Amino acid sequence: MIWRHKIILATILGIMLIPFLYSVFFLKSVWDPYGNVDKLPVAVVNNDRPVEFRGQKLNVGQQLVNNMKKQSGLDWHFVTEKRAQDGMAHHKYYMVVKIPDDFSQNAGTVLDEHPRKMNLQYQTNDSLNYIGQVITKEAAGELNSKVSRTVSTAYADTMFGVVKQVGTGFGKAAKGAVKLNDGSKALTNGLTTYTAGVKTLNNGVITLHSGVEPLSAGIVQLADGSLALDRGLRTYTGAVSQVNSGVQTLQAGASPLAQGVSQLNGGAQTLNSGVQQYTGAVSQLNGGLQQLAGSTDKLAGAAQQLQSLPYGVAGTYVLGQQVSYAVKEQIVPTLNKFSSMLTPENKQELQNLQNTTVAMKSQLADFGTTMTSLAGILGKIGTNDAESGTKAGTALQEIKKMSAEDQQKLQNAGVIEALTTTAKNAQANGEILNEIKQSTSGVNTKLSAAKDQLDAAQKQLTELNTLITSLESGGDSSNSVAQLAAVATQLQTATAKLNGSVNGTSQNTFKPAASGQQLEAQIAAITKNSQFNTVIPGLTQYLNGVKTAANGAQKLNQNGTQLRSGAGQLSNGLNTMNGQVPTLVGGINTLANGTSQLAANGGQLVSGSDTLAGGLSQLNGQVPLLVNGLDTLANGAAKLAGNSDTLNSASGQVAAGTGTLAQNLQDGAHEVNSTNLKKQNAQMFAAPTKLAHSNYSKVPNYGFALAPYMLSVALYVGALVFNLVYPLRKMGSDESTATEWFGSKVIIGGLVAIGNALVELLLMMVVGLHPQNVGGFLLNGITFSLAAMYIVMFLAVALDNPGRFIGMILLVIQLGASGGSFPIEITTGMHGFFQAINPFLPMTYSVYGFREALTGGFGSGQIMTSFGIMLIFIAVSLILLWAVMQLLHNRVTYEPGPSSVVQESGNGSENE
Repeated sequence: MIWRHKIILATILGIMLIPFLYSVFFLKSVWDPYGNVDKLPVAVVNNDRPVEFRGQKLNVGQQLVNNMKKQSGLDWHFVTEKRAQDGMAHHKYYMVVKIPDDFSQNAGTVLDEHPRKMNLQYQTNDSLNYIGQVITKEAAGELNSKVSRTVSTAYADTMFGVVKQVGTGFGKAAKGAVKLNDGSKALTNGLTTYTAGVKTLNNGVITLHSGVEPLSAGIVQLADGSLALDRGLRTYTGAVSQVNSGVQTLQAGASPLAQGVSQLNGGAQTLNSGVQQYTGAVSQLNGGLQQLAGSTDKLAGAAQQLQSLPYGVAGTYVLGQQVSYAVKEQIVPTLNKFSSMLTPENKQELQNLQNTTVAMKSQLADFGTTMTSLAGILGKIGTNDAESGTKAGTALQEIKKMSAEDQQKLQNAGVIEALTTTAKNAQANGEILNEIKQSTSGVNTKLSAAKDQLDAAQKQLTELNTLITSLESGGDSSNSVAQLAAVATQLQTATAKLNGSVNGTSQNTFKPAASGQQLEAQIAAITKNSQFNTVIPGLTQYLNGVKTAANGAQKLNQNGTQLRSGAGQLSNGLNTMNGQVPTLVGGINTLANGTSQLAANGGQLVSGSDTLAGGLSQLNGQVPLLVNGLDTLANGAAKLAGNSDTLNSASGQVAAGTGTLAQNLQDGAHEVNSTNLKKQNAQMFAAPTKLAHSNYSKVPNYGFALAPYMLSVALYVGALVFNLVYPLRKMGSDESTATEWFGSKVIIGGLVAIGNALVELLLMMVVGLHPQNVGGFLLNGITFSLAAMYIVMFLAVALDNPGRFIGMILLVIQLGASGGSFPIEITTGMHGFFQAINPFLPMTYSVYGFREALTGGFGSGQIMTSFGIMLIFIAVSLILLWAVMQLLHNRVTYEPGPSSVVQESGNGSENE
């Protein structure tokens, strides 16, 4: 029946994919969440302000932020407090970590009487995602640990620094104590020497007293020296008078200097005015050349129109010759024989030639107008070009009047070269312009003659068409043919003259053509060698010269700005210098006044030296007082000698104490400095322990951890779906026995269960789930799939839809009690209900078997244990299923077809 009804076969095959889809979509969505926590956005707000701690800058908040930036972890966003709260309100962040403004300040209170804790604040949004909250909360704890280690290290570094300073201080103190001891010994020796010296001092004072008498003689010598000083001062005042005379001369020369600077400033102003006039002329020159360059586009358009004139005239000539040839050599002989054989094609060819002649007349008229306009444009351009050349020459003459230095500056700036090029271009353009005028004058004459010739040709063509019409109407054929030949000759002559007037008589060589291509070749050859073509290159050369002159004038005009700027700067500088000359003159006048005062005060200086000599005389009278002072000094020296013994005893005690102090300080400094106080020691104080971890079994990621649970759930769901849609309570034949009914359903269910397991497990291996034990992995999946299939099949056959509902309830119970997501030891809900039923559920052993096959850790015997318990569930389910089918066999009837409707006999009821 399954093979005949393909919809049931397709349904069975589709059911086999359900466990794989259930597993892959769920597992891939949570494959490695803990490996992607760096994508979990967390806001960090750093309001901390750095402080000073024991002479060092303490900035714990910034150190924490720098550590976050360097290390991988969560997706840190360093924002302001306002943006952090706004992001939390709009579900942008899973956590906000706030470092308060007193974070470092509180860290610096560790040695205060009342130290304050460092509060690292964090805020989570549990409703946004509870697992995300758990991850971020764990990260916050890790941050707190890092802060503790950082601050503890900083504390240890600081304390170690203090200890090092103490050790250094001990060393310095020990050295000082040694020096102090040495000094005390020297003091004792010195005191001994001192006491002896006091006696010597006393004796010396007596000797000094006796030597005061010669002091008066020395004072007399000092008075003589003052007289010598007086003479030197008189010499000095004479030199000051000479300096004053020189300064007065300098003052007299300051006035001519001011006049010279004023004249130089006037010259600079004149130079600036001349440069302004020159640049104005250059600007006018540039304007004229730019206007001239603007007219070249119109001239180029006229030249473009003239290019088609030789080709049109050559075409008229070739067509006229061809028609004349056809009339004289083909039509006339034929008409002499068969006047009635004049073909419409020949007539149409003559009509076309006449139309071409009319068009050429119109074109020649247009060209005449263009040439007249061209002559006017050339005249205007010639005037502008000549004016530009004149202005450039004038500018060059003005430059020659400047100084050599200014001319060199203009030469370096390229101004003179640009003006010279403009003048040369103007002269060359004038010569080319004259040639073009002569050429265009000849062209105008030729165009006028060509127009007259075209008038004659058109008249002849009209007569030719009239003759042809006469021949068609049956007129006198002999006279008409003769007239036709005459008109053809006139047409040939007219077109030859027209072509000669434009393209030259040497181009009036015509050969009869058998095709349009040959005619086109003759037209092209005549046009190529036309003398009229020489006009266009002359115009092009002229246009290029105009553009070159315009570019040079523009560059010259641009350089004029720099020239004006330089002249202005020179004028301003000299003007400023001229303004400072009065200050210079004033300074010289002040200097002259000062030297005059020095010369005037020379007398006072001489008078002072006289006063000095009088003072020395008074000094000589005070010598007796000096002798009395020496007596007092002798009495004091005697008292010092009396106390010398006591002083010597005290100095000995000081020497003994400083020796003991020096030894103790040296011992303390050695003890402190020998202690290890490096960075590693500080880190040991901050974090004395290290957590070592090793894996008994290794689970690569969260997907591998959850896979045993989800694979088991998916296989059970596949069994539920099959038993829900497949017609279990319908037999394949009306004569089937209960055992045959049992066998058919068990075989189909078993095949589907095995297919569910193989499709799910093999495809999961393809998408990245790689077990350590592939055989155990497949064996565990197949046995659990069979157990789930036959358990649900038994319930569905025995109780129909209520049994299927009980099968779903059994799935829900196993979701919580199989220990697939959380350890069963902590699943304490419902007063231990889940822990109590855990050992009696098939999914419990399926989860254990999958875990051992995927990552190990349970021991190799776990797979066989799970396999044995699954066989028990399979056997019990099959026995119960066989018994139920024996009881229900007489209530089930046969109905062929793919429908899942189950009919039961008895009571005449039908269930769908």
